[in-house]
Amino acid sequence: MVIQVQRQSSRTKKSKQQAKPGHVQRSATVAVRYKEIELRPGVYQKNKAPIKLTVVHVQETIQPKDDEPVEWFLLTTCDVSSPEQAQQILRWYCLRWRIEDWHRVLKSGCNIEKLQHKTAERLKRTIAINLVIARRIMLLTLLGRECPQLAAEVLFSDLEIQVLIASSKKTEPTPPAGASRT
Repeated sequence: MVIQVQRQSSRTKKSKQQAKPGHVQRSATVAVRYKEIELRPGVYQKNKAPIKLTVVHVQETIQPKDDEPVEWFLLTTCDVSSPEQAQQILRWYCLRWRIEDWHRVLKSGCNIEKLQHKTAERLKRTIAINLVIARRIMLLTLLGRECPQLAAEVLFSDLEIQVLIASSKKTEPTPPAGASRT
């Protein structure tokens, strides 16, 4: 199976952690294997039932130049009884950064953690609106990177474009009566 390995920025060294080198976005040909396993409870949890999981092992088949080969061990409780199902687990895993980005936009762009309402119903409605806004911000960001020449009319209505233009114009504050401009 061929997957896209996303670009990763280098991470600086923090205290005792090893500095992590970055890598560029690339395609990787990987082998996908899967096996069901059972995790037994620990010594102090003998009354608990074992947990059945499937391990999906993903390993790059061709050593890339100037980068570490991909090798992932994905644990899932989803039923995996065919190669197609194992590949679906891998596809879901490859989408994880989109999901992380969506949560980041919700937290930092929409400030969803700072919302305060008097009722849970109002909070639910506000969160629902912010979920749509975060998705649209992500779409605009992705299209801006992939298709920078894309016309605004593709994504915005005429009214939305007028509002954006009006809000982006800088206006000088009006001086108080009797004050002179210098």
